[in-house]
Amino acid sequence: MTCYMERFKELEQKRSALRGEVGEPGTTAERINAIRQEAEGINKELEELRSRMDLSNSLLPGAPLPAAAGTGQQRSESALEKRAAAFRSSGHLTMPLFAEQRSLLVSSGKLATPTAVATEIGELEDAISSIVDDVDTIDATGTASWEFPYKTAGAVAADHTEGSEYGGTGAAFEKVAISGSDWGVLDSVSEQVAKQTNVNYMTAVQNSALKALRKTARDKITAAVLGSDLLEKRYSVALDQKYLRNIILNFGGDESVSGGTKLYLCKEDLITLGDVRGTNEKKPLYEITFTDGVGNNGTIKEGGMSIPFSILSSLSKGQQLYGQPKSIKQLLWGDYEIRTDMGGDYFRKGLIGIRANAMAGAGLVVKGGMQLIHQAAQS
Repeated sequence: MTCYMERFKELEQKRSALRGEVGEPGTTAERINAIRQEAEGINKELEELRSRMDLSNSLLPGAPLPAAAGTGQQRSESALEKRAAAFRSSGHLTMPLFAEQRSLLVSSGKLATPTAVATEIGELEDAISSIVDDVDTIDATGTASWEFPYKTAGAVAADHTEGSEYGGTGAAFEKVAISGSDWGVLDSVSEQVAKQTNVNYMTAVQNSALKALRKTARDKITAAVLGSDLLEKRYSVALDQKYLRNIILNFGGDESVSGGTKLYLCKEDLITLGDVRGTNEKKPLYEITFTDGVGNNGTIKEGGMSIPFSILSSLSKGQQLYGQPKSIKQLLWGDYEIRTDMGGDYFRKGLIGIRANAMAGAGLVVKGGMQLIHQAAQS
């Protein structure tokens, strides 16, 4: 088993190096094809190693006898159990990133576990902003970076006299490039999860790692938008009776109000909006309702207008993001990996350390697609 693990780690290091090379801007198309072929060979050998490790584990004293061929569901459950057993043995899990996109980017539910076994570190249930679900997500595997064209100015027509050249100006375009970087996170769960079945153990560790990756994605997306030259900024927009009309009617072209929009704001600013009262009225002006009654998504209504919102802790008090989240692109490269460690400080504290990483990138690709709304005046 030791020789298997050493080869397993060696192959994983090679895959990690190849993934880093794919993300380099100077990597040529020819090299990408060579990397793809090399990766296929590595993946094939990894699969063979996993098969041998599973066989070795099945021959351990006390291992259950192999079951007879059953239904598709039974075979699926058997494969999941084998995968979980290998994860418990190796402390390493590699998952196809895009196939697991909903797990990575969408909040996974709480585990239903026996009350006699503590599986998590005590914490208040905290949903993560849906901005990671709202943006446009693209599988960028096999590419070094992506370039997105965006319009900087529209075409302008001009009068034309017969026999003369046509005038006017054409539309102007530029490009924004998005490349990947390694998004890594550290997390931990109670060592009590190790007392569960292999599948429950793998699920608990995976959910914890994916939740941490989701938080990282939230912060990376927010930072990319706030740092973009394509972000439109508006100042001195008060959180008062005119706020909703102000942001809705001022978004879009000169002759239209664009749809597909959403408001992102911190919890403190949402509370401030909830406290706004109409003239000579005691009841709140804005009707704030949450999706399913709880969480961080909902709708703000007033005077026949309404907008969806999401609480976003990455924003500071006194500034909000408003616009079309689909104007934000999030790119994902390759697999994501999960590793566990029970040594060092984790051993002394009774924890299982979890390290997860994925290669991803994000950026705003439409000029004015998002607006940063400030309550303060422009300095």
